[in-house]
Amino acid sequence: MSTNILLSDDETIINNITLLKEFSESIFNIEINNTLYEIKGNKLLLKEVFNDNKSVKITGEVYSISKKNHIKTKEKNFLKKLFF
Repeated sequence: MSTNILLSDDETIINNITLLKEFSESIFNIEINNTLYEIKGNKLLLKEVFNDNKSVKITGEVYSISKKNHIKTKEKNFLKKLFF
């Protein structure tokens, strides 16, 4: 499955999202296939969510998109063992 990030002047469309971790007017953290992507910008707004293809549309000024290493913490693994 490929990762698609489509940029235009005023909107960004991201496909194949596993998890939308957090978002605000200045930052979005999105997980795609166990990889975290950090989107930074100004006046960012979650405009639309498409559940059928796991996509989102973000409007606003995007300054950067960076790929981060996905690190699972011991805390999550411990909680996962307790409840699952």
